[in-house]
Amino acid sequence: MFIEPVIKWSGSKRAVAPRLKELLPEGKRYYEPFVGGGAMLPFRKIHAAAASDVIAELIHLWELIRDMPESVAGEYEKRWSKLQSDGYGVYYEIRKSFNKTRNPHDLLFLTRTCVNGLIRFNNNGDFNNSLHHTRPGIAPARLRQIILEWSLAIRDVKFMACDYRQTLSAVKAGDVVFLDPPYAGTKGRYMPSKFNLTEFYGELERLNSIGAKWVLTFDGKAGERSYLETLDKSLYKVKLALPTGNSPFTKLMKTSLDRVMESVYLNFEPSPKALRQFANRRFKPSDVAAGFDVQQGRLFG
Repeated sequence: MFIEPVIKWSGSKRAVAPRLKELLPEGKRYYEPFVGGGAMLPFRKIHAAAASDVIAELIHLWELIRDMPESVAGEYEKRWSKLQSDGYGVYYEIRKSFNKTRNPHDLLFLTRTCVNGLIRFNNNGDFNNSLHHTRPGIAPARLRQIILEWSLAIRDVKFMACDYRQTLSAVKAGDVVFLDPPYAGTKGRYMPSKFNLTEFYGELERLNSIGAKWVLTFDGKAGERSYLETLDKSLYKVKLALPTGNSPFTKLMKTSLDRVMESVYLNFEPSPKALRQFANRRFKPSDVAAGFDVQQGRLFG
């Protein structure tokens, strides 16, 4: 199953989600503590799920999409129509309003109309990307259908606005965790704080000790730039390489077109069938909506 993205979010795995799903095992409950654009949620093999992020307005938006999809679609249409009729100033009015109120409906509009869909916050935590003048933003009728599809796909997901450690504290033996944190050696693009790797490694060790299974997308390369991190081999059992598209940041700066290769770690041995399916399912342009690049905002800014 492939659903077009509803929330464009830097770091999204939407283009490679069909491939990553082959690695997800069966289990009791599914956890995703760095949910972002939620690309993996429709591919989970477990209905009961919990997803979180530190950005409260993002989580509020997910809850609205789950519980009030028609309202979300209507709010987007209202903003989109005003942009078409009144011009580019509407975008900046909504951006200013969002930075003051953190309205989740404003956030959805901004993610669908900003330059290349790059979700970017400054050191004060304010959204600061500009309007994409050459694109009108997704048409309301089309987005409405996508919102309705997502509402069904996430109806069993509990969303939480909290630190990833709080989410992982509820994980028990037999649960499955998908981890897509800010990448090794990089500063968080969404918030002016640096991701603490030592604390994160401690969480991986704890998950191992209680018998939970996890899939981790963690580090990689973009062109000549390397963001590889030496993850202690005692923490995982399998490491795989995954091509995830092109970096949108070098494209935006018109400096180059960097191919992104990412590392995927597992703390369990997947079945031979799962490994074959993962290896044989190649990245195809049809796996991602037309005109969208794979977003690696937390890694390759």
